[in-house]
Amino acid sequence: MANGLLDNMLERVRSGQLDRRDFFKATGGILGASAAAYLLRSVGVDVTGIAEAKAAPVLQVGEKRPEDWERMMWFDCTPFRKDPPWKMANLSQGPTNSWALMLDGHSDYAYQEKYSGMFSDYFYADGQGNAAAQVSGMENLLAQKPDVIISTPLGAALKGPLERAWDMGIPVIQMQMPYLTDKFLSYVNANNAFNGREYAKWLAAKLNGKGKIVMASGMAGVDTAEVRLQAAKDVFAQYPDIEILAHGYHDWSIAKGKAGFEAWLAAFPQIDGIWSDSAFQSWPAVEAFVEAGRAIPPMTTEPLNGFLKLAKKYDVDFYAVGYPNAIGMLMVDMAVRAMRGEIVPRYEYVDQVQFEKNELDKYLRPDASDDLWVDYRYPWVWAEKQFKK
Repeated sequence: MANGLLDNMLERVRSGQLDRRDFFKATGGILGASAAAYLLRSVGVDVTGIAEAKAAPVLQVGEKRPEDWERMMWFDCTPFRKDPPWKMANLSQGPTNSWALMLDGHSDYAYQEKYSGMFSDYFYADGQGNAAAQVSGMENLLAQKPDVIISTPLGAALKGPLERAWDMGIPVIQMQMPYLTDKFLSYVNANNAFNGREYAKWLAAKLNGKGKIVMASGMAGVDTAEVRLQAAKDVFAQYPDIEILAHGYHDWSIAKGKAGFEAWLAAFPQIDGIWSDSAFQSWPAVEAFVEAGRAIPPMTTEPLNGFLKLAKKYDVDFYAVGYPNAIGMLMVDMAVRAMRGEIVPRYEYVDQVQFEKNELDKYLRPDASDDLWVDYRYPWVWAEKQFKK
């Protein structure tokens, strides 16, 4: 098991993102119970009561979402090994907003600069934020006979086309999983359930378990939105005194988010809190409350510079959890590993930044574009290239 992955999992235990028993189940069958317990003790975790636990049986890939697997799973990429240069295809969701633009930008940085000269061709399909367009784009990509595919499937309609690519012997790397399948090489993603759950727990604590809230989601049917929403609902179900006044899908659009919050402000004289799955909803929420002359309630968000500027200006109480668009780069990293014939994890968790208003100045870039997601991981020159002052 790669040391980097172990370090990542141990850090997740330390930060509360991974239960100590889950760490033991994930690693105990490979490392052995004593070694797994030793690693937990080495970072100050109490192992009382878990060392006698049995390592979980290996589940067939495709029976559960990767985030819910009970054991780390691996794939030997020896059959894919090929000397460079390689041909890579990117089934993108398309640059429909600033986050998606930076997702593509991280992929561009990886193949143009980080792995300069290692790719002979880069085939790009703009999904236009639409699963149907992605299906058509996938057909065009397959006609180019790529060596490896990175993808951001927006809906279950992509299951067939991406499985067909896998059946053709093409390693498929993806950052969304809107369906269950075992026909992919590696799923590279942050944990959307963590976003949704921690947002809800923070908001419930802020409200002392009682109050009226609204819930704002991104795009209906898309993995990111639906997983976050369900995780939040599971938390709020434990708080009978928290009333959900309304929920809406705003397509991760600031304009649609603004219209949605204006309607809610007109309909509800009391809104005590806002659960938002993205900064694309929390940003217009602040604007709508200011324009309505209403007190801004505590809200959840993401590390988007435009929101952070408003939070600074209006002293907004918030909790931000990142969803790294650096996944665009990390999928290319995984593509390179596949082409080199390495043994790779079938699920690679991407760590997420978390902070509240007391750390605002640490992340805010007052002189940078409002559209900058401040948890970027490519060189700053690439951020300047994508977002002019």
